[in-house]
Amino acid sequence: MEAAVRAVLRSGDRHVIERVRRLCVLAGVELDVRPPGSDPPAVAAVLLDDRGDAAGPAWRGTAAAGEVLELGDGGLHLPADAEVVLDALSRAAAPRRARVVGVVGAVGGVGTSALGAVLARLAVDAGRTTALVDLDPAGGGLEVLLGVEHDPGPRWCDVLAERGGFPPDRLMAALPQWLGVRVLSSDVRGGVAGGHPVALDAVGALTRAADAVLLDLPRAVLAPGADREWLALCDETVLLTACDTRAAAAAAAAVGVLGEVRLVVRGPAAGTLLPEDVADVCGRPLAAVLRPERAFTAGVERGLSPGDQRRGPLLATGRRLLRTVGLGP
Repeated sequence: MEAAVRAVLRSGDRHVIERVRRLCVLAGVELDVRPPGSDPPAVAAVLLDDRGDAAGPAWRGTAAAGEVLELGDGGLHLPADAEVVLDALSRAAAPRRARVVGVVGAVGGVGTSALGAVLARLAVDAGRTTALVDLDPAGGGLEVLLGVEHDPGPRWCDVLAERGGFPPDRLMAALPQWLGVRVLSSDVRGGVAGGHPVALDAVGALTRAADAVLLDLPRAVLAPGADREWLALCDETVLLTACDTRAAAAAAAAVGVLGEVRLVVRGPAAGTLLPEDVADVCGRPLAAVLRPERAFTAGVERGLSPGDQRRGPLLATGRRLLRTVGLGP
């Protein structure tokens, strides 16, 4: 039997002990309480040292293993910092398990959100619990594309109103569902800015609850000096671009930021440039060619969602990419 994850609290304050115990119940972590003056344990996932009831040397710097949080004087205070403590306990209880794939467009209008959505639904078909995350700070897009804008569940504005400390399974279960995919989307109230600490906490929770997390990345991550936190989360990044000179130049610049990518070119186009030429400009192999899907926009307006055209090029490209990015069966 797998050993239970354990947190150790050094405190003699019954109020602190009770508050920490409640947080441990929420996170699914066992709590071991030690009296003031105790030495740090040899093994524990999280160590909480109540310095407001200090006796003996601080555990920070002396503990052999585990994350150390100091409570009280000069440290965290409960209940005000309960979310910080809960987040540490949740990370210990459920380490990251998801494969994270980011999808970003070198230029606009190439179907980045649709491709990310198709990869997510195919990951579900392959037997993976999957979350799809809309990271467009402008807001209002992905849930409409999927047709779930009227479904109950939290959107980014609701999530950002919290202070963090999301129990992974509870957040995953609360999100709207699209064809088995859990969706964290912006809405008409707005989206999420890059590097927002609560947003990073929420996506981190999803990586501990799901097998696969698809990030619909904004092009802003490619800008000079932009926050790179979302990119740092990705195990694989899919770069989608068009088959023309400007798009090829934009993709080459994006490769300079992203490094190793799975390059997908939407084409061929009316000009003389071929998808293979775009790959040569970028200096990266061509992972797939995404051919235009006829009447896609009209289909969305009629209630179809990405991948509903079972013989369409969008679904065919998604199938080719799925194993490439490590999400295949």
